[in-house]
Amino acid sequence: MSLSPPTFQTQLTLSRPYLTRRQISKLQCKTITDRRSYNQKKIVVIRYLSELCTRLNFPRKTLETALYYYQRYHLFNSFETELCYTLATSCLVLSCKQVETMKKINEICNLSFVLRNIKMNPMKNAEILNNFKKQLFHLELKILEACSFDYRINNYVHADEFIVKFGKKLGFSYQVCHLAWLIGYDVLKLEIMLIVPQHCISLAVLKIATELIGQDLEIWKKRETFIKLDVQQLQFQEAYFDILNFFINAFELCDLKDNLPVGVPMISIDTFIQLKKRAGPEVGIREMNESSLKADEYFAVQREYTVRERRYTLIQSLVKDESNSLEKMH
Repeated sequence: MSLSPPTFQTQLTLSRPYLTRRQISKLQCKTITDRRSYNQKKIVVIRYLSELCTRLNFPRKTLETALYYYQRYHLFNSFETELCYTLATSCLVLSCKQVETMKKINEICNLSFVLRNIKMNPMKNAEILNNFKKQLFHLELKILEACSFDYRINNYVHADEFIVKFGKKLGFSYQVCHLAWLIGYDVLKLEIMLIVPQHCISLAVLKIATELIGQDLEIWKKRETFIKLDVQQLQFQEAYFDILNFFINAFELCDLKDNLPVGVPMISIDTFIQLKKRAGPEVGIREMNESSLKADEYFAVQREYTVRERRYTLIQSLVKDESNSLEKMH
């Protein structure tokens, strides 16, 4: 009597590092029940991570990568207010590995407790420290799964570095690049990091910086500018209008207004309204239509954690090949 081999369910998922606004909304409707609470906590988390990075002398790219991970996590995992600091710390630890700004994890854990005014000192209590580290490592796996283990993202391209690179290529002054770098900090509060690559964001903040200083440059109207810098215009416009909308709709949350460099005119909500008027109709990347969105299992099906094996790939042809082989078996 021959026994058939045991079977189990498996999933193969193609990495999708950047999503449209509608796709993000579709995923978040399953994971974020209270949008206001999520937004409020995200601002708190940004301040917390910013302070951690400042005290540990981390560069901006470490903070940028941690916040990408934090937002990406909540596309596939439920938002829980009591978990946000632990999750944020785990995102920072993972970010340190990704961008190679290594610190001893014990040092990060200890400072995390200090900033949260927790009286227990993990450096003096091995059990507390080990329990906290276990929580961080457990979340780390979930964060990586939310990113499909795609290490291409945040590996070579970081918004702050490309502000400098593009600024030099385009011959911009130190004042323009410095202002763009400051605008770039406010951009970390936005979901645009989940929508377009960082170099597109860098060029968008440089354009806004030139406009705030009063420079009306022809280069922004020339297609050659974007070809030379390998930037897709629709992605650039998506970032540009998203940043303007943030300053118009949430001006009180921006840090730029309190940190303007010497020589830069004062800004207000009206400043950005005028920039948007001059820019013309708001355009950006194309959205997937509703019927296609509903038919796409990546967005329509709740992630199933009882599946025994989940695999991730960066190459679309591998998904197609496996699908074809399964059809032949049946």
